Amino acid sequence: MKCGFFEKNITPPLGSIIPGGFAARYNEKVQEPLFVRAFVAENDETTLAIAVVDACGITKDITDAIRQRVATLTPILPENVMVMATHCHGGGPTLNWGEEVVTDPAYLDFLEKSAADSIAIAYENAAESRLTFGKEELFGVSFIRIYRMKDGSFKTNPSAAVGDEPVEPYTTIDPEVLVLGVWQNGAPVGAIVNFANHPAIVSISVTSSDYIYHLSQALKKEFGDDFITLFINGACGNINHINFFDSETRLPGRQKVVGEAIAEKAVSALRRGAPMKTEALGCSLGSTTAHFRKPSAEALLEAQAVMESYGDDLINQVPKAKGYQKVFFAMNALRAMADKRTQRELELQLMQIGDCYVAGTPTQIFTEFGKAIKEGIGAPTMVSAFANDYCGYVPIARMIGEKKVYEQKLCPTSALAPDTGDRVCEGIIALKANL
Repeated sequence: MKCGFFEKNITPPLGSIIPGGFAARYNEKVQEPLFVRAFVAENDETTLAIAVVDACGITKDITDAIRQRVATLTPILPENVMVMATHCHGGGPTLNWGEEVVTDPAYLDFLEKSAADSIAIAYENAAESRLTFGKEELFGVSFIRIYRMKDGSFKTNPSAAVGDEPVEPYTTIDPEVLVLGVWQNGAPVGAIVNFANHPAIVSISVTSSDYIYHLSQALKKEFGDDFITLFINGACGNINHINFFDSETRLPGRQKVVGEAIAEKAVSALRRGAPMKTEALGCSLGSTTAHFRKPSAEALLEAQAVMESYGDDLINQVPKAKGYQKVFFAMNALRAMADKRTQRELELQLMQIGDCYVAGTPTQIFTEFGKAIKEGIGAPTMVSAFANDYCGYVPIARMIGEKKVYEQKLCPTSALAPDTGDRVCEGIIALKANL
């Protein structure tokens, strides 16, 4: 089998909008630069390509543009290309969100060309390789962020500052650090690393690829500056870096701690990884139908009351205003009710690389669904929650209707029906039969 890597800096100009918050942030400096990193694997029958972009999210039109350009530059089939975002909250202007956050067409054009060209160069760089797969477990840097409260309710990211009294996190993380290692001439030249953790440690007015940058740098320090790491962010919809009961997890610079902790496990998994038993390559592209949630009659009345409570001052309730979130979710409840659409298609993708699989969904699924996909595939599987599109949160059904759970609040990034997670899991697992 031949494999190749390439990485390219895609840091946007200063002054660019940063997605990932209610209000527009503009990058004042570059703290951790952004990259697109590409991997290509080919045998006599098939060529696969993966590109991972340091971005909060990418939309389907971005993926389509990348696939089309790759097809003009290489023999790689568009359906054999998977494009993922890391979901860092210090990325470039790739998403439209809320009233202020908008994309930059010039940056999108640069990003699309950079990603496609990186795949093309990785294709040209491909050389005979030996693949390994390893697994370690990592605790202490990722935590379930939805807690069961003392009063029996559930809440995302409770805060002692407002008197919250959480009892325990609801469910458990996925501790697996999965590593597909690529070796050439007896030395490791690159790796694909999979772990589930929200990269929202850095969410201020700076460009930052968060802990992903520190993971990459630590592996370069270990294996040389030419070593390239593709990071696949897993099912992290209900996971972040904060433990309510440990104030140390909130300290500045935590992105370096998290990145280096993942790197330590990745190095171990790479060095101890078992050689692949097969050089099989395959890719299956499919879809599933997801229905949109509609607000209840009670929610509509609450939304109307919020909007009316401001009177003529409603126009001044902008994203940086105190209490804006109430207005935001009220607006979105009313918009959701007026939206004539009832469903949408979600693209799903499953790749086989040797003995392991890479499962791509455009939904920010909870960790429970990531575990279900791994179990259903029945073989080592890296789950990507930000592949080929960005369709928002997919909580477990138990959380729908819990008013203090952020991930289920009705808005463009959390609008899908409670059965969507099960549909995604079933759809991805079914794709294995086509490989």
